Amino acid sequence: MTGERERQLKLRLEEKSRAEVARELALLSSRDDYRPELEYYLGLFQAGFSPARVAQRVGLPVVNLLCLQAPLELFSACGLHPYKVFSGSPAAGQFAAPNLPALMCPMLKAALGALELEPTAGLSQPWVLPTTCDWVVKFREMMGLCGLDLSGPLHWLELPHLKESPRARDRWLAEVAGLRVFLAGLSGRRPARGELSASLAAFQKARRALGRLVEARRAGRAPAVWFFLIANSFFLDRLESWTAALEAALPAFQASAAKTENQVFLAGSPIYFPNFKLLHLLEAAGLTVAADDLCSSERLLPAHVAVADPSEYGLLQALAESYHQGCLCPTFGDNERRLNNIIGAAAGTAVKGVVFQVLKGCHPYDLESLALEEPLKRSGWKFLRLETDYAAEDDRNLLNRLEAFTGALGRA
Repeated sequence: MTGERERQLKLRLEEKSRAEVARELALLSSRDDYRPELEYYLGLFQAGFSPARVAQRVGLPVVNLLCLQAPLELFSACGLHPYKVFSGSPAAGQFAAPNLPALMCPMLKAALGALELEPTAGLSQPWVLPTTCDWVVKFREMMGLCGLDLSGPLHWLELPHLKESPRARDRWLAEVAGLRVFLAGLSGRRPARGELSASLAAFQKARRALGRLVEARRAGRAPAVWFFLIANSFFLDRLESWTAALEAALPAFQASAAKTENQVFLAGSPIYFPNFKLLHLLEAAGLTVAADDLCSSERLLPAHVAVADPSEYGLLQALAESYHQGCLCPTFGDNERRLNNIIGAAAGTAVKGVVFQVLKGCHPYDLESLALEEPLKRSGWKFLRLETDYAAEDDRNLLNRLEAFTGALGRA
């Protein structure tokens, strides 16, 4: 592709990407269940959500990361702002596509395209890359294929892919300690017990607020699109501001009318703004998402960090243990608890079935869907596996299958 042709394509896809954001924001703001308290979240995306824009908003040095496995409390304790690099933009993925494998994670392809469309977005900022899946491990190489020069410092966070192994737990604690050293080197501020305790308290406050939103969702009072918008926006502002906005929005959700018919559990690959197509299709098919286990939604924050030893070492150990044991990523080799977590999360709800989304190229979730289908069916649940990507061409087919699934739930 010549330089002029590439420039024209870039301009066209930049405009297309902006249009995708504007279209989704307009759709959300025109919904019957829109409330003024939700304008905060719409505004965060409307103002721009690249790493550079976020750095301007929060007024803190930003560290980019590709996975929630890195303990977020450590960043805050060092005076840094963690930013989960993501993109749900089909246009951004289209721009990166010529330089990348045809069948790869659409989210990471779109994230690379977004960095290409706005090359000053975060290439000079520090990066933390947890080695969760093969696509993340190869992310730096893929940046090179896309012509992106990563000039900022890079830290690899090596994830042991076993949970129950004592050796793996010790290795992970060492990795978390190494991450603290890296972050302290960036900020010039080594977090001691006081800073760690304050950070844990601030995140626990956010975790409690998110937990109340989860409760409203279990009761059928928090629609999926709003839940995902709120969760997706977590990294776009200071933690305290995001938590305060959620606390202000909670009463409206808790007082809204409940929808308990055709409730489903949503599992599988993450969903990121503005690619909310599956959420809209679920609603169009008459399905209500009462719970999920997506890392872009309910798994945004791990379980409560249980501190048995308030010393500096004890706090670090509690953080490492919480993130390691609380993670349900299918990249773990011993992840048998995944089935029980799904069933437990839906306990007390009217959930009758599981919709499992697999993004094409997301191999761990592809395998996970096959492993979970039969056990969930034996537990009495209906199961629907949907394979899709960021394109809209399969919308009609997906809707037909979801509508048939709704009928099957009604006959259950």
